[in-house]
Amino acid sequence: MDNFKIANQDIEQILAEIYVLLKNIQTNQQNELITIQKNHATNMQRINKLQEYNQIADMTNQIFEIRITNIEEALKQLNNTLINKQKN
Repeated sequence: MDNFKIANQDIEQILAEIYVLLKNIQTNQQNELITIQKNHATNMQRINKLQEYNQIADMTNQIFEIRITNIEEALKQLNNTLINKQKN
């Protein structure tokens, strides 16, 4: 009978330790989930900022392309004018 009580107490102690460990694991998982959610939100904000930056860069590139094209056209006209004047 004493062996049964000792074995029963050992099992109860082991179960209590397992319960504590499981509770710690659950708490750690909840904390990790919260951290992951915060990181996800931060990453999404960064991605949005990058998309905005890319849109601004695209608009800037379009403006510069138009200006460069206009400069090229002006240089071609100037070159043609100079060639025509040299011929005359």
